[in-house]
Amino acid sequence: MDFLTKKKVENNGEIPQYYVEDHPPIIDKEIWEAVQLEMERRRAFAEKHQIQKIDYASVDHPFAGRIICGNSGKAYGKKVWNSTDKNLRRVVWRCNSKYKIKGKLDYGSRHIDDKLLYSHLLTLSM
Repeated sequence: MDFLTKKKVENNGEIPQYYVEDHPPIIDKEIWEAVQLEMERRRAFAEKHQIQKIDYASVDHPFAGRIICGNSGKAYGKKVWNSTDKNLRRVVWRCNSKYKIKGKLDYGSRHIDDKLLYSHLLTLSM
């Protein structure tokens, strides 16, 4: 790695290289295998529900890719309902495939208010 450009550079003998044999593993084989199974489970889940990014959920968006619509089997997405009045502006979660064609309702799944999700999450964690 070139420390200035942050680009990967092949080492052609400029820096000494070492090959270590019989080094103790960083993690146990059982843990490594369990992680591989979990990664495959998550990949299959994302593929089944057409979630593009498996690790989409984050600290800022803990529900992303984790709320699944009972009608379509697709993931819910975070949406902002804007208004000229800031008091009426709302953040909601809604099935990403609810409106396949803009303006035409495909089926009647409901939205979930963002504040309700967070308050429910806090209730569960207590």
